[in-house]
Amino acid sequence: MTNHTHEIIDIQQTTCCIVGGGPAGVVLGLLLARQGISVTLLELHQDFDRDFRGDTIHPSVMEIMAQIGLADRLLELPHSKARTLKLSSPNGDIDLTDFSRLKTPYPYITILPQVTFLEFIATEAQQYPNFHLIMGANVQEIIKEDGVVRGVRYRGDGGWHEVRALLTVGADGRFSRMRQLAGFEPIKTSPPMDVMWFRLPRKSEEPNGLSGRVGNGKMVVLLDVAAALAPPTLRFLASSLYDF
Repeated sequence: MTNHTHEIIDIQQTTCCIVGGGPAGVVLGLLLARQGISVTLLELHQDFDRDFRGDTIHPSVMEIMAQIGLADRLLELPHSKARTLKLSSPNGDIDLTDFSRLKTPYPYITILPQVTFLEFIATEAQQYPNFHLIMGANVQEIIKEDGVVRGVRYRGDGGWHEVRALLTVGADGRFSRMRQLAGFEPIKTSPPMDVMWFRLPRKSEEPNGLSGRVGNGKMVVLLDVAAALAPPTLRFLASSLYDF
């Protein structure tokens, strides 16, 4: 992929180039930057704000945040905690999960908009001079020389740019452009459900935390993000389960 006809505006050198500013990309960037490694993180969009991304942080992730010294500061951000998950059904209520039984300092699911989490981690990483975040970087090509990946080319900020790196990491999600460029073919499966996300205003009498209703092969899960968003909001995940 070294043959190209683009006019390259600039060539940047780094040790690790990460493509994709989701949770995996920003956390990896932070961890490497803390070790003094030069990191360039390329994010396709101009900001981290996406609707209906993962707004839950599970206990195991909170333990990771504690290990890197960020859990307490993360919990200072507006959030809510879900300690149980209850489902209503035609046959009565089901206590599906009680997170308080977990042997962890964080026996709950932290409900926090992913945009807030990403901005928090990215801001932490930007304290290190060897960390560079480039927004609006649309990666179009992999630089491959002598059978070795040497970096990427991206469009953004007025033209084409090159980032050359010892290590290039594709962290750009389930529809990964990097995977396509590298010619990797994922193993495809068909999840036994259709999923639809939507958002409604939350009334004061409506439930806190996580709750849901199931019946006739369908399920609705209510995700309360009222403590983290204004106006108060319920996010719904509606699933049609084929074999429920």
